[in-house]
Amino acid sequence: MITLDASQSAALSVALEEPISVITGGPGTGKTTILREALDRLGESARVALCAPTGKAAKRMLEATGKPASTIHRLLGFNPAEGGFYYDATNPLPFDVVFVDEASMIDVELFANLVEAIDEKTTRIVFVGDADQLPSVGPGSILADLVRESLVPVATLSTVHRSAQESWICESAPRVLRGDELDLSPREDFRFMLAEDSSSVPVIAGDALEEYADAQILVPQKTGKAGADAINVAVQERFNPLRPHESEWGKSPHKIRPRDRVIHVRNNYDLGVFNGEVGTVDSIDNASGKMLVAFPDRSASVEYSRSDAFDLRLAYALTIHKSQGSEWAWVIVIAHNAHTFMLTRQLFYTAITRGKKGVVIVGNEKGIRNALSSKRSASRNTALAERIKGEM
Repeated sequence: MITLDASQSAALSVALEEPISVITGGPGTGKTTILREALDRLGESARVALCAPTGKAAKRMLEATGKPASTIHRLLGFNPAEGGFYYDATNPLPFDVVFVDEASMIDVELFANLVEAIDEKTTRIVFVGDADQLPSVGPGSILADLVRESLVPVATLSTVHRSAQESWICESAPRVLRGDELDLSPREDFRFMLAEDSSSVPVIAGDALEEYADAQILVPQKTGKAGADAINVAVQERFNPLRPHESEWGKSPHKIRPRDRVIHVRNNYDLGVFNGEVGTVDSIDNASGKMLVAFPDRSASVEYSRSDAFDLRLAYALTIHKSQGSEWAWVIVIAHNAHTFMLTRQLFYTAITRGKKGVVIVGNEKGIRNALSSKRSASRNTALAERIKGEM
């Protein structure tokens, strides 16, 4: 059994004793440690479910705990034919405890469906996440509301532990939230690549991707010379040119070819593919009008028609909003003054904390300074706190 600090011990007690609770904290504070320890304390006899909003986040839970994990949609038994869930208020989930990771990206609708399927007499639910992350892509700001208003028991992990203290990410993340200057000198887990002119960003981002082949490029916005669309086109042409006798679908900047990394941008209940899922194009067949896309949490590729493929976009570069709930070994974060209006502290914080091993920042110092000086964050009138308190 590991030795826990005071905040971790309090978090473990909350997770094991409260009917509904939140465990929150920044990178390196031990959220995964608490999850593993809670599972050990519960033992093999406990009926436990692990879930997350995305397939990638669920896969990370599996890797971290050694226990099966699924998306929330799969846990609830989503039925694409009827557009509903197998588990609901009349047929609650058959578990003693449900752990939900990356809770910051759960929107109002999914939160409602999940909570509705919990029988409060028999099942506890534990939300795990970082309340300083961006809110969900969909409506609401669930985790931040629960934490800010103390609507349920909340345990906040605040100590960065020895194994993470040397990490540039763990050192820099709280500095970003405070607006403090960052150390941009090269380290084993960090590089700053200067791109003074916005038109050079796609090329230099490609240089970074060539060095860190499995990295994910994260961008504050889609449009502009340094936007995600421009970077995706440049990276596609550089690393995945169209081969003889191959087909491509769509129009620039959304042409899709075999081998392309793609993201699904709208819930498609017929295909069972949801907003934010990232996969790789296996093949495109013009004769049959079919495209096959492999997703990491599926045993078989998903078949897209031409009309279905309108929901796919290139994913070499993703907007930071689309990165929520995901994590990569390395992230290449674009921080340029061309994105000054969009690049806030919260956005920048979310981007750098998506890296597990390291971060490459591509941009200029003016862009970084602008991000650190901007306290603006998305304002959402959710009324969740008032509803829970019974004030409406």
